[in-house]
Amino acid sequence: MFEENENFYPAKPELIQPEQRSRYVRMLFSILLFFVVFVTLISENNYLLAAEIIGILILHESGHLLTMKIFGYKALNMVFIPFLGAMVSGKKLKVSQRQRFWISLMGPLPGIVLGCSLLAYGAMIAPDYSLVELALLLISINLFNLIPLDPLDGGNIIEILFFPSNENAKMYYTLISSILIIIVGVYASFFPLLIFGFLMAFKVRAYQKNKVIHDDLEELDLNYKKEYNELSDREYWTIRRVFLDKNPKIKELIPEDGTIWENEKLIVEQVNQLLRFEVIKDLSHLKRYLLFILFLASIVVPLFIMAKNYELIEWYMNHEAI
Repeated sequence: MFEENENFYPAKPELIQPEQRSRYVRMLFSILLFFVVFVTLISENNYLLAAEIIGILILHESGHLLTMKIFGYKALNMVFIPFLGAMVSGKKLKVSQRQRFWISLMGPLPGIVLGCSLLAYGAMIAPDYSLVELALLLISINLFNLIPLDPLDGGNIIEILFFPSNENAKMYYTLISSILIIIVGVYASFFPLLIFGFLMAFKVRAYQKNKVIHDDLEELDLNYKKEYNELSDREYWTIRRVFLDKNPKIKELIPEDGTIWENEKLIVEQVNQLLRFEVIKDLSHLKRYLLFILFLASIVVPLFIMAKNYELIEWYMNHEAI
């Protein structure tokens, strides 16, 4: 056991961040993999549809990325996931409710606005199959992302507005989302969605394990709401010790406390994943409910526009059947 003096702790290992070039390579590879899987297993070699889906997802994720960049996020990354879509990630030490709300909404909102505009334009001119198809894809994909389930954008918005820093609420919300996704996967006979729902159960379990570790760290009066490079040597080794105490099977493989393991980078990643950003609650009750109304409007308005142009959509469906 170390003394409390910082000098008694070995220097913490460095967290190796992937180079920007490797992020781009990973993104391009994931797009290619998504395209190949889509045209071979889903769209029956419909290359145009695959290109449209990828373009819509890039527009969606770029909305997230651009907003994150405006708010000062670092290590921005985009990756495509076959069958499920795409996701972005980034890091920032202090994040406000307001910022997180706009980051989540600005993914689906541009696509919804563009899709509604194309649909309205399509109703004014002679029916064009490709135009209507693109409009409906833009609206449907982005509306799907506004469903209030974790990990969709709609689920993120609900979390941000109503329980931004309550880990127990997040855990139960993820559990409910997981069950509903499994039910939909069974009902729709869509195997990838079913698998995804079961995989989310691991996220629930991770919430439980992390909550126990965070409680122990709070008892030790250790601030884990910071970036890895801001951790002192004492903080790193303390978090490391608490993590290993809660994972005895891993601890059996590790040398005694204070010794750098030959695969220490794996422990470094675990410590980094245990760190949390500080949520700044900068929304009053009134602002939260106003933003919630905006969120609901983002769902209701495109549905209204689709209903108003039902005849055009019906024409498209009949044309497709032919």
